Amino acid sequence: MPLQQLRESDGPIETQLSGCGEWIEYDKLRLGSAYVDKYIKGIISVKYPSHELGTGEKVLKMALEESTSQPSTSSQASINTFIFGKLVGDCDSILKQGDTVVLTNFQVCKSPSASKDGRHAFQLELSDETGATVFVCSKTGQESAAIIRKSKVGMQDYTYVPLNMLKGGVTVNVYGVVKFFKPPYRSKGTDYCTTVTIVDPSEGKLHCVIFNGNADLLPKIYKIGDVVRFHRVKIQEFNQELQAISAPGFSALTFDGALEAPIQPRASSRTYHFTSTDQRKVEELRRWANANISVFKSATKLSEVKPAGYFDLTCQLVAKAVVDRSAVLLKVWDGTKCPHPLKQVPVDRSALEGDLGEIRGLSQLTVDVLVYDNHTGVANSLKLGTYLRIHNIHAKLVTASTEKQNESLDRGPEMEFHLHGGTSYGRGIMVLPTDCRDVQQLKQSLESALPSNQDSMEDLALMEILNSSSGPSAQEISPDCMERCHQESATVLTAHQHISATSLKEVLDQTAPCKYRIRAKLVNYEPKALYQSVKLYCPKCRTMQEIPDDDDIDALLQDVCSADAATGSQPHDAEWYETTIWEQGGQRRRQIIVRFVKTNRLQRTPERSTILVESVSLNELYRFSEQFGSVIPTTSRTDRLILNDLSIPFLIQDGKWHYGCRQCSDPQPVSALQSLTREDSWEPSAIAKVLGIQWLHYVFVMKFTLDDGTGPLDAFLWDEAERFFGISAAEVVISEVLQEKLTRIMNTLCPPRINPEGFPWLECCLKSYYVGEGLEQKTCYQVFDTTFAGFEDI
Repeated sequence: MPLQQLRESDGPIETQLSGCGEWIEYDKLRLGSAYVDKYIKGIISVKYPSHELGTGEKVLKMALEESTSQPSTSSQASINTFIFGKLVGDCDSILKQGDTVVLTNFQVCKSPSASKDGRHAFQLELSDETGATVFVCSKTGQESAAIIRKSKVGMQDYTYVPLNMLKGGVTVNVYGVVKFFKPPYRSKGTDYCTTVTIVDPSEGKLHCVIFNGNADLLPKIYKIGDVVRFHRVKIQEFNQELQAISAPGFSALTFDGALEAPIQPRASSRTYHFTSTDQRKVEELRRWANANISVFKSATKLSEVKPAGYFDLTCQLVAKAVVDRSAVLLKVWDGTKCPHPLKQVPVDRSALEGDLGEIRGLSQLTVDVLVYDNHTGVANSLKLGTYLRIHNIHAKLVTASTEKQNESLDRGPEMEFHLHGGTSYGRGIMVLPTDCRDVQQLKQSLESALPSNQDSMEDLALMEILNSSSGPSAQEISPDCMERCHQESATVLTAHQHISATSLKEVLDQTAPCKYRIRAKLVNYEPKALYQSVKLYCPKCRTMQEIPDDDDIDALLQDVCSADAATGSQPHDAEWYETTIWEQGGQRRRQIIVRFVKTNRLQRTPERSTILVESVSLNELYRFSEQFGSVIPTTSRTDRLILNDLSIPFLIQDGKWHYGCRQCSDPQPVSALQSLTREDSWEPSAIAKVLGIQWLHYVFVMKFTLDDGTGPLDAFLWDEAERFFGISAAEVVISEVLQEKLTRIMNTLCPPRINPEGFPWLECCLKSYYVGEGLEQKTCYQVFDTTFAGFEDI
């Protein structure tokens, strides 16, 4: 029942709500979070008269004061609450000022009136569509009969307004066919936004602007021609045209517009109502849209691309790389071959994420798409293997460079692909789910285009590894420059070669911030124990910390084992994992619990398996990580699997130990991993995201003491250290070969046991900057745009 009664005579409220999850305080509410296993409690301080929206649907507004034992004057302790639909009829005559209520399955939205009424920055929204329930706490049983009678009211029918009948100033429900849309993008504020233009058989047209703090809660529109159902959009006039914006209680359903596609709603909320009347409406709009060809924009395959055009591409991501701060490279394919000569984007091999064998094996079918500006954030977050729709790609013909023309005169102009910045013309990147009809068609195209000889791809990958160089590519550094640097300097500038060299004395005499090109010797560096140069860095709070010591991890794991033994919880299988118990002998017998995560793979091998381990020692954790591809240490509390203290790695994958920031993380139950089993994607970034972990990055941090004869200067190397050394900080921790390589590099730059007169010269770029404030402010220096020159000798 959507409205239920709690009586004091039946015991504590918390006991009566045992099946409703956990209580959440007002200041812990977050935009975009799912509150299906939480409830919120408050006292009705203000109850406003209910009123009707333009749809004929009723809405009831209340202000709730947080129900706590401590008085509070904070604005966070009072929150606006809106109830929609059938729930209004249930609640309006029952709830009164001073009642204590408990709410479940509510949605959290930004409050537009927070600055005026001084209440919480968010507001709560409840309706029968979200499956919300309102519990009222009563001292008598008098209200029970009324509540039961009210709860028997049937589901209300919604009224939908044709687009040519809309008027300003009202809130309505509408159906329509998408004629234009922009994928979700970050607005100028903190919300995400999508804009949609819809049409219908009445020949009306409506431009809609939808905002939400969580991009996943915006309408899930994949292409022009999709059918949408919007509940509670407010119609207003803008630039002498009617426009719809999302109103409180907004919800959306989206349907594939193709006639042959199943009618499967894509919902913006966890629950929704969809009747036979709705189904007939969707079928009617599909038939109308398919008869009006002008509504649709045909999809383009790579084999159909024309020069100087713009097109939408449905594709799969094979590899990616950060080119610079404003551009990201995506290597994608759709199973067809572009008929034009393609320009390859030069990029460091070490910067390219992806399977080398797959990249080489598909090199004749993939294209390079350069993504710019506001789209780089989305591009950086994409998982390899993801299915994408990239909107408004620019296919541009360019003339090859002089050197390339000399190599291949018959190729002619080359084609390159760009996704320019901004959101004009619907420009953007959208991730498509694997059950999407367009993805199913794409998969068939990809499978039919796969090379028949898979062994040749593996051979190519092996050749790639054997022939690859860790240093800068020849495309970055000219042969003349490389030769000169080997003779004169142990390092190479990757930029700013036009700047004249400055003495260190002049650098020290000038005020920050400034950039310099210097020529000096490395007379000292710290730390001397190079393994100590690798730290853990949080990009969110910008703090650094040491990698946890084995002894500390072992002690924490022993504490966890003791706590697990004390709880005595009984392990069991779940829908998404299978449980195995291993008996560990010795003086203190105990059980090791291993949960094997189920995947979509036909054959599960240890090196590609993900396991959840419980009650393990450090040595056992090492052994598991050597045998299995992904290992997630867990513990059981109150019949729930949770993560351990974040000083213990939350994930060990391919030998790398991944840690989370204790300050910035909001750990979620391990059950959140179930969402990854649908796409079978287990990259560290994806695991960290669903578990609420702010992932710590491995970084080098070193202090160089440089001297050019005019005076010594201390400079830090950390932000671009991986590029300087040609080594990954995360890899050097687990690879003795790379550790030896790092030692040889430092011995080349700062040779031990010889006179500093014999040290090599280094050409470096330095930048100065201030740290601290007031009397504590000081100038620091950092090495940038510089790389080691002698990789082939190491």
